[in-house]
Amino acid sequence: MFKVGLDVGYGYVKGINEKGKEILFPSLVGNAYERVLSGLFGIDNKKTDNMHVVIVNGKKEEYFVGELARREGKNVSYVFDEDKINHPNTKALITASCLLLFPEEEVPVHVVTGLPLEQYVHKKEEFKNMLKNFKVMAYFKGDERVKTIKFERITIFPQAAGAVYYAVLDDVQKYLIKGSYIGLIDIGFKTTDFIVFMVEDKLILREDMSGTMEVGMSVLNNAVDRMFTQKTGSKIDVSELIRLISDGRIFYRGRELDFTKDIDEVRNETARVIKDKIKLIWGSKLDFFNTVFLAGGGARELLPYMRDIYENTLLVKNAQFANAKGFLKVAELEEKKNS
Repeated sequence: MFKVGLDVGYGYVKGINEKGKEILFPSLVGNAYERVLSGLFGIDNKKTDNMHVVIVNGKKEEYFVGELARREGKNVSYVFDEDKINHPNTKALITASCLLLFPEEEVPVHVVTGLPLEQYVHKKEEFKNMLKNFKVMAYFKGDERVKTIKFERITIFPQAAGAVYYAVLDDVQKYLIKGSYIGLIDIGFKTTDFIVFMVEDKLILREDMSGTMEVGMSVLNNAVDRMFTQKTGSKIDVSELIRLISDGRIFYRGRELDFTKDIDEVRNETARVIKDKIKLIWGSKLDFFNTVFLAGGGARELLPYMRDIYENTLLVKNAQFANAKGFLKVAELEEKKNS
């Protein structure tokens, strides 16, 4: 069975298939329209930058997804609903991901994906049922090969736990010190997950020390959005906001505005809030930790401000892909278990 690890985050979609193909794009969806002049100045052949998704089963639906939505979409949005599972944008994001990750031939697919820890407890079955019933015929505009997107097997896994699998499995013995603890903080766009395992003969999840907090990198987006309005009296759209956060500067009405210092202060404050909440829950047990891993797209951005949570704090290799790659490991382990 063809294996896919898929992490449909609030900020970015990350995925990897068993052939090693990786995808990464913003979790942005916008209304599609005909781009008559798109080929006039040369064609960008990078597929993830030009995802005009067409869904053809039932009523025809068209979306700009990811980078194309950021650049040229109308009514562009992230999915911030509590009911993300049934949001139409989620359908568009999954469809785009699978058009990229599925093989050319039609074969049975095992997808492993995840939810933030607290949503995992309450919404795991709902998500699984949605994916069981997911059957979409779709293609990318300009590449009219229709693919059927459906899943033969579905495994739902807690997000941060997927990242732990990826972090430790390459060198398990290094972390399997009896009586010690392993912690991982997964800083996402809307939420931050934290998870702890106690090491005995195997890794034992400490549920009382694991959870989800509603703090993530969207705090930075909201703060910078407000800063821009306060400084200029104008609103800023999503595409320019992403650029401003990335560069720290923006060209506006004939001059360059520098927000670097203000943005760094927000990063520092966001990291402080995350650290304070986690330290309160982990308490004195933190002294017995072997390693605290940092994962997720926000981990790289907040790394300078998060290092002091513990003396042995490590950024997971390929931190933004940690869950997706962990999910693929879970698919491989499940297959071995069955055979």
